Amino acid sequence: MSVNEENTTDVETKRSSLKKYLVRAVKFLLAVTVIYFAGQQLVSNWAEVSGYQWTLDPPMLALSVVLHLLTFALFSKVWCLLIRAFGFDVPLRHGFKIAYIANLGRYIPGKFWPVIGMVYLLKKIRIDMETAFASWGVATLLGLPPAFLVGFITFYFFPDMLSGIWGDNLGVGPLLAVIATFGASGFLVFAPDRTMALFNWVIGLLRRPPVQFKLSRKTAMQVYGGYFVCWVCYGLAFYTFVNGVMAEPGIPLAAGIGAFVTAYLIGYLFVFSPGGLGAREWVLIAVLTPFLGPIASGLAVAARVWNLVVELIAFAIALAIKLDSRKD
Repeated sequence: MSVNEENTTDVETKRSSLKKYLVRAVKFLLAVTVIYFAGQQLVSNWAEVSGYQWTLDPPMLALSVVLHLLTFALFSKVWCLLIRAFGFDVPLRHGFKIAYIANLGRYIPGKFWPVIGMVYLLKKIRIDMETAFASWGVATLLGLPPAFLVGFITFYFFPDMLSGIWGDNLGVGPLLAVIATFGASGFLVFAPDRTMALFNWVIGLLRRPPVQFKLSRKTAMQVYGGYFVCWVCYGLAFYTFVNGVMAEPGIPLAAGIGAFVTAYLIGYLFVFSPGGLGAREWVLIAVLTPFLGPIASGLAVAARVWNLVVELIAFAIALAIKLDSRKD
């Protein structure tokens, strides 16, 4: 290699390193900014939060934990249904173990850790890496739109929930969002071949090989519908938790479900913050303030603790499950 080539290589390496550090710095700053604004809401309303007469209802709190864990089991069941379309029969207990051991990787900066954990665990039951990545991708493709649909339907019936974010001039925005989400969902469910073509195009941009499997319309409908039920149950668990810490929260059931699902979804999509920390709380505060006022900030923090505790319980259950090798 000539001196000029070595110099060029050194320059490219330095540029690549600089770009990597800049990206990390931007991610860090964005995460800190969101966490700051969420924390600022809590600090500014601390007098109301600390002075509020929080009431703990142990049976209701226990029920919220049970519903939370059942929701996790439902998510695992839907994924097991999806992986069956790839030709693998994974028991629910294995699906739960894989999902909720890998799940805690969300709290490590970067959204790829849960996927890496899932790939590693699936390898133990002889499911190859490409199938593991593909199942995660298709699950995301069919799992996120139902969450958007739950949120948009909620905002259509309770438009005041968005007044703290975008103001009062929403007009037909929520209705158009519902219609658009229904349209996109119909495309995903009733045209699965085109859905897979779109998916392969996306992963092609990521330099991954195309997924070679046929997604039937029946499976697409079952997976999409299953995820819709999962998201509603997740919101119901949160609503039960709210009633376990507040005597009369004054939040309609549908609004409570939609608020949590939307906040969780935004936190999931906010890739710069581990576990959506800050982003989820900020959204939850914004959409619940019309019902709770300043107390919403305290509830958002309490919900984070509740969610983390249940995730740790799910992790402990997952650790206790034996991951037997799949027999050919």
